[in-house]
Amino acid sequence: PDYDDLDYDDRYEEWKENRLFAEPQPERFVAPERQMTPYSLRGRRLQAICKMSNIRLTPEQPEYEGGSWHVEAMANERIVATGIYYYDVENITESTLNFRESVEEYSDYKRDDHDGVNRAYGVYDDKYDDRVLLVQNIGGVQAKNGRCVVFPNVYQHQVSGFKLADPTKPGHRNILAFFFIDPTTRIPSTEIVPPQQREWWSETVMEQGALGRLPSLVKEKIGKYVDFPISLAEAKELRLELMEERSTSNSASESLFSPDFYMCEH
Repeated sequence: PDYDDLDYDDRYEEWKENRLFAEPQPERFVAPERQMTPYSLRGRRLQAICKMSNIRLTPEQPEYEGGSWHVEAMANERIVATGIYYYDVENITESTLNFRESVEEYSDYKRDDHDGVNRAYGVYDDKYDDRVLLVQNIGGVQAKNGRCVVFPNVYQHQVSGFKLADPTKPGHRNILAFFFIDPTTRIPSTEIVPPQQREWWSETVMEQGALGRLPSLVKEKIGKYVDFPISLAEAKELRLELMEERSTSNSASESLFSPDFYMCEH
């Protein structure tokens, strides 16, 4: 029978949506012959950046939408692994730390075959958008009280969203994070950088020697003319600058860890 172009397009789209897809089976996995040589840390002084992170929910704010995909830190911080300890998790629904990794661009596909690429390669794809992220989700770990998760800093990771299990009570997810520095490299740390709080400095210095015998009002006036260490206001400004710098760094890393691929290009 004869079909006009519109009828043909409709029938073709219906066929694409309902056709049986012959999924290629993965080849048998063979472990590489070359094994990684263990790297001993015995006797070495290790460096780590420590961070506390708390997500608190209330009946007024009962839901956390989730974090963004990212790789920890910037290149100059030389972080090679991350350790996360969930030390206090209470009254929240399941929360997962998800992981994904970048994959090489593939060429064996038919133009606009979104379903086929999804099922064969397991990449995230929106069939209404020609853009495909060259990443594969590799699973996740549920956040549980007392659980410790350690992973190399080569995977993008993301905290999934969660909400209050009992919406009438508050809940939280508290963690300690340890970012381990490349053991072959030393970076500036609190070992050589003294505390930067001006209040701490003033309390110590102003009580020593002749300064310690001055009236409190005089010491306070002297302290106002000292421009080091930094004040709390300056520290907050530097914090905002650091956050902006990290945001820019995360945007730049997107092209490395989750590059774009377009299904319409072949």
